Amino acid sequence: NWGRELLELFSMGVGNYTETDVKECAKAFTGWTIGNVDYMMVRSQRDSDWPYGRIAYHFKYLDQDHDSRAKNFLGHSGDLDGADIIKIICDEESTARFIARHLYHFFVADEVPVPSWNEIGPRDVEAIEELVQTYFDSNHDLSSMLKTLFNSGFFRSDRSRYKKVKGPAEFAVGVLKISKEFDVPNRDMIPKYRQIGWMGQELNNPPSVEGWHEGQEWINTGALIERINFASEQLGNKQNPGIKELISDIETCISNEDGPEQTLDTCLIHMGSLKLSEDSRSAILNYAESILDTHERVTGVIRLLGSTKEFQMA
Repeated sequence: NWGRELLELFSMGVGNYTETDVKECAKAFTGWTIGNVDYMMVRSQRDSDWPYGRIAYHFKYLDQDHDSRAKNFLGHSGDLDGADIIKIICDEESTARFIARHLYHFFVADEVPVPSWNEIGPRDVEAIEELVQTYFDSNHDLSSMLKTLFNSGFFRSDRSRYKKVKGPAEFAVGVLKISKEFDVPNRDMIPKYRQIGWMGQELNNPPSVEGWHEGQEWINTGALIERINFASEQLGNKQNPGIKELISDIETCISNEDGPEQTLDTCLIHMGSLKLSEDSRSAILNYAESILDTHERVTGVIRLLGSTKEFQMA
């Protein structure tokens, strides 16, 4: 499994290696093991070694367990070991593209599901090329790739705004930052962790070694209902300090003579300059027009904005 996971999930992606490469990769890593198994077993009784305990894993190499026969991996031959395999993988262009696309997918805009990457090209070819070039120019340095990404025109472009579905944790944290229900961590946060799990992301417990499938796969009927309920509960609670502050700030910017349009536009600015579709805008305006009291109108619009499809995006 290690050889396949290394090549498929964490470096090159499907279609850039053969079954022989997988087997030769596994052979090269023979002899690599954990050096403190007995210590870990004792600590496991007092702590947790799953998924992230305070146990220090120690690497150990056992030469007598290494398969020293010649191996052929991605066109390279010899008595290859794990370090050789990693170096060969890092030098591959497919690795550079796979990493570049993951960074773009995580920080800029949602791509198609990862298993389709070998068949469907990237959303922004020029952006990926720029990141790939940085990967090789910097000798495979990820921090340099991130610097290129964050300083790029494609990252700051309007074309990248609201092109990512927020993951459940990102969505919940964003809502809680608005509501300011918590100013310091405490046990009352535990139910919020559970709600994030109901949205599809059980914290520290991914469904597989691959992690979570992101993008549009975060959204299904059940998850969307949980998101809307969470946002509605937080944004509709006027006892939350952040909501009190938000309502006060908005009311300061409008007058009793201002109509639903001005109220909605002011709320949008204060909630992150959201840009609504015509359908979403029309639905919220219909509600706002039915509420005559300014305070109740503002409160209701804030709550409704949390249920829009645009609020699910980053």
